[in-house]
Amino acid sequence: MVLEFTIINFKSIKEKQSFSMLPERKIKEHSEAVLKDGKYEALSSAIIYGRNASGKSNIINAFSAFQHLVMNSAKFEVGTKIPYYEPYKLDPKSIEKPTEFKIDFIAKDKVRYIYEISYNSDTILKEALFYYPKNQIAKLFERSFENKTVYGDYYVGRKKEAEESLYKNQLLLSKVGTEKLEMLVYPYLFFSKLIFISNSHDSSFDDLLLDIYTSKIVNKKNLHFVNNISKLLKVADTGIDSLSISENKFLPSSLPLDMHDEEKKRIVERYKYKLRTVRNVFENGQPSGKIDFTLSEESTGTLKLLVIGGLIIESLADGQTLIIDELDKSLHPKLTRSLINLFMSEKTNPNKAQLIFATHDVSLLDLDLFRRDQIWFVEKEYEGNTTFYSVADISGIRKNVPLEKWYMSGRLGATPVINQNELEFQF
Repeated sequence: MVLEFTIINFKSIKEKQSFSMLPERKIKEHSEAVLKDGKYEALSSAIIYGRNASGKSNIINAFSAFQHLVMNSAKFEVGTKIPYYEPYKLDPKSIEKPTEFKIDFIAKDKVRYIYEISYNSDTILKEALFYYPKNQIAKLFERSFENKTVYGDYYVGRKKEAEESLYKNQLLLSKVGTEKLEMLVYPYLFFSKLIFISNSHDSSFDDLLLDIYTSKIVNKKNLHFVNNISKLLKVADTGIDSLSISENKFLPSSLPLDMHDEEKKRIVERYKYKLRTVRNVFENGQPSGKIDFTLSEESTGTLKLLVIGGLIIESLADGQTLIIDELDKSLHPKLTRSLINLFMSEKTNPNKAQLIFATHDVSLLDLDLFRRDQIWFVEKEYEGNTTFYSVADISGIRKNVPLEKWYMSGRLGATPVINQNELEFQF
């Protein structure tokens, strides 16, 4: 579970900004939205609002950059640039400063960890990992600009060998993917298995996810997945009864002659099976059979539900933190509410999954749906830098406040200032 995420000097985020999933003690309503994992508590979901270009997507991009560095920096070649160094550009001083990330989280071993990094275009300036083995914070390791690593008393295992194999653009935690560093396995698995980020609006990304779902169903990697996604589509009133798999009838010989045999084999394997929807056929008002539809025959909303629904079902099954940019895109607001509520119930969320998402759907600005500490606003200041705050940070917000109305009128900030009179075009 994510407890808190802090960002400094990344894209539009200039100064230190913290995004918290820790519940405010003063808020008593919606206790079902608070996940309890042993002695730790965290919010099950959070919603992010902000005008276009305010920087709300950059919170999600920061999560993504942090995850990618942990997952991939061990493969960076010596002398190459760090690809996720994107400092705030509207202040000349910030361009020369490092980007900093810090995350407080609960890993699969139910231990609390704090992991932080600082880096510039080509060097990891700082990397540190702390944890709470006995209710008190303890150092696992701390690495400085000179690449010297100081290990804590609780750290057990290989030290010198792992340290000597690091280039200055690589993270020590990233080495867990290729080397045996047992003390660091759970923090690494948190990034590799327990966070999933969807910040792409490209249909090709959706197609890739659908291919992955198809592979899961064909290979029976998750026996419950097809039943759960079928149930979701059925309950969502899409008219779909279930899902089916059909086999494509095309051979490697149908692909271009100059294509390498291995590439042909990969393509044939990837597109060997296709996902289809199954609907009832009616005769005289009564079901009389079933018929398959290709995905190309389905609406954009149905396809988006299939993609998002699959991500949510996976997240609930694995106890992941699911982070999505524009969750509600092409979905009906009532359906979006139902998906959010899946994370609020212990019955549907027994593994303590979390949902964090950005949206423009003001109908979700509802204190009957969310706690005040679950609703976040992202504001772009006059100088162009991003700040964020929750409704809980705003004084005078009562339970009966019409948040949607207040937000649209600008009383809560994070809305665009548009002078309609200035929209006079020349033709």
